[in-house]
Amino acid sequence: MSKSNNECHDCGKRFNFFSPAQKCSNYEQCGNTICKKCLESHPLVLQSTSQHDSQNEDTRKEPLKVQCFCTSCFHEKSVLDFAKTFDVIEPTKQDGGNADANADGTSVQPSGIVFIFGHGGGGSRAMFRPHAQVLAQKFGHKCILLDFPGHGTAVKVPLDLNSCSDALTNVLQENNILPKDQGGKTIYIGASFGAYVGFHILQQHKEYFSGAILLDCGQNVGPGASLKARLGLWFLRQMGNLLSNKGLMEAMMGVTKKSHADYHLVESTYGAGMFFDQATAQVRCLEQVEPASLIAKIPFPMLFMNGMEDYRDSEEKWLSLCVDRDHSELKDYEHGDHFFTHDSRFVQDMLSRWDVFSRTVVVQ
Repeated sequence: MSKSNNECHDCGKRFNFFSPAQKCSNYEQCGNTICKKCLESHPLVLQSTSQHDSQNEDTRKEPLKVQCFCTSCFHEKSVLDFAKTFDVIEPTKQDGGNADANADGTSVQPSGIVFIFGHGGGGSRAMFRPHAQVLAQKFGHKCILLDFPGHGTAVKVPLDLNSCSDALTNVLQENNILPKDQGGKTIYIGASFGAYVGFHILQQHKEYFSGAILLDCGQNVGPGASLKARLGLWFLRQMGNLLSNKGLMEAMMGVTKKSHADYHLVESTYGAGMFFDQATAQVRCLEQVEPASLIAKIPFPMLFMNGMEDYRDSEEKWLSLCVDRDHSELKDYEHGDHFFTHDSRFVQDMLSRWDVFSRTVVVQ
């Protein structure tokens, strides 16, 4: 229940004419009233039964309704488990077997390869959960999905490049990931914010990785960025500071409606929440990363993937700078945009390429 009828249940501030009491969307069960700022910090689209059970990946066919919650109800209803900062998806049966049965009755043996996923800005570790489930069930790869500081269940952790590196260190240690020279077979996958930050944290942990798959990072947004890129970051900072997480979720829904993105959007994005609480810090991280200098410090192969309709002023340069140029690749998806990773036209091909790339580089 609320602290009192006159105080926000979440922040404790007293309600007044300018900040009246708002009801949590789960008010009938929790009875909590909160201020508008706290309420709009916790938006969710709840996954319907039909979306959860259906094999149809196009969640756009059902209208999506944004609801806002108090902190406790948000933690309860989000697809994220707020008791953890990373998820592990194993290619094993729950009964302890060593192979996962597919729908056609076949099974896949664990590959020994581990994928570590870094999500996009404002998102969470749920972003690639549907992809990770396929990698585990179809290809036998273990997948670890982490929340960066300032995001997901680590939303209260101050965000900077060092804290992102610390988050990766924690995942490596907690999961007993071995360095490559001790038999480790680990691949990093990062998208957008997770790709740009990936350049930084990979060169700090390079001994652990056999390769990296970096998505949606074809534009230079760091030192030497174009005017268009700098304006884009300015706009992102303004949006993050002026709009609530609810407003940003609704804005993102508007953008994705114009896109072909349709792959488990509720499960991977809207059902987890939006996390732009540290928007200025997100932009600062992007501005500080200089891929051109960092790539030369990363010895393993890289697979770059972008949508051809996204901004891509530096993708060829990133590829040319790879230390292991012979095993590094660039794949652009025609008609793909910044959300191509969640466009079902490309997902299966993309996952297959991840599998082939990983199996190739771990034996180098």
